[in-house]
Amino acid sequence: MKIINFFIIIFFISGCNEDYSKKQIEIPSTITNWNINDEPPSIELCDQFDSELKRSTCFQETLLKLVYKNIDISEIIVEKNLNDTLVISLLIDKNGKISYNSSIINSDIKKYIPSIETILIKAIKNLPNILPATKTNIGVPVSSSFDLPLILKTK
Repeated sequence: MKIINFFIIIFFISGCNEDYSKKQIEIPSTITNWNINDEPPSIELCDQFDSELKRSTCFQETLLKLVYKNIDISEIIVEKNLNDTLVISLLIDKNGKISYNSSIINSDIKKYIPSIETILIKAIKNLPNILPATKTNIGVPVSSSFDLPLILKTK
């Protein structure tokens, strides 16, 4: 019995002889890169397409139509013919809510339509929720930003 106890004590002592401070810490291979959205934001209508390019084009076109539909310029009088492109940056949160982030607007547009930014913010505020971007390797919805070019023509 003393021999068995002796081997058990030797076993515990040798098992505790490991120096863990020198061991490398293993980093799991499932580290998530949060800078890249695996699945971009979408609209249910566009999810029917298999091609990423077709889904992206559908998303942009549908979003543009919704923004144009929501822009209220009924009481705006412009003294000059304008034909220019402005770019609005949208933020799509992890719940699919779209909000105005910033814009690039030509100085002529700002001069002749000083309230253009307010008009755009109102139009974006009235947009419906969409499907947010998703980190597909872990299935988590994430926030994303999106630039949308708008063509402004006045006569």
